[in-house]
Order: sequence, then structure tokens, then C-alpha cells
Amino acid sequence: MKITKHLSERNFLILAILWTIGITIGSLVSLNNTPKLSIPGKDKTAHFIFYFVFVLFWFLALKSKVKNKNFNLVLVFAAVLYGITMEVLQSLLTENRQADFYDIVANTFGALFGIFVVSVFLNKK
Repeated sequence: MKITKHLSERNFLILAILWTIGITIGSLVSLNNTPKLSIPGKDKTAHFIFYFVFVLFWFLALKSKVKNKNFNLVLVFAAVLYGITMEVLQSLLTENRQADFYDIVANTFGALFGIFVVSVFLNKK
């Protein structure tokens, strides 16, 4: 049973790292040649989902390793800080993308909803 739990957490760690890399690449790669779809709110919905999943994966990867009672708060703070960093880097490192305050808001709500789901459904002790 302990081996299964360890493998599961390790798998979530790999997923969390890959998800974070995916967000980084998606945030900083030029999207000039991609087709544009005109679906209202799809960009903000994507940001919400990306950071919701970000929090879930990192929680599942680290929940038994971190014994800090403020772990959930630290995880949300880290997700929001990472989202802000990605927006700033878009502005600084890309030519056709800029920081968007509403992307940060969508990221934050995704992270908060992720920690809500964690608290209600996964944080049973």
C-alpha cells in the first residue's frame, strides 16, 4: 500500500512539473501562426483551468511531504505569483504578447477554486 501511495505521489509530481512547463511554454511561445477563434471568454476560461489543474497537481504531489498547516495558502500564493510572473515575462520576452490584468484575475480564481476543491474533497485527514 505504501509503495502504491509513493508511486502515485511521484506520478503527480511528474504531472505537476510537466503541467508547469506546459504553462510556461504556452505563456512565452509566439502564437502568430495559430488560427484565431472568436469565442468570448475562452482565453480567461483557459487561464482558469490551467491554474485550477496547477493547484490540484501540486497539492497531490506534495500533500504528504509538506507538514506545514498553511500549505494550502502557500500553494495558492505560489500559483498566483507564478501566474503574475508569466504575465510579466510575456510582456518582457515576447514581441506579440503583453501582460493582461484579467489573465491574472482568471489565474487567481482558478487557483482559489483548485484549493477550494482540495479543501472540500481531497484534504481529509
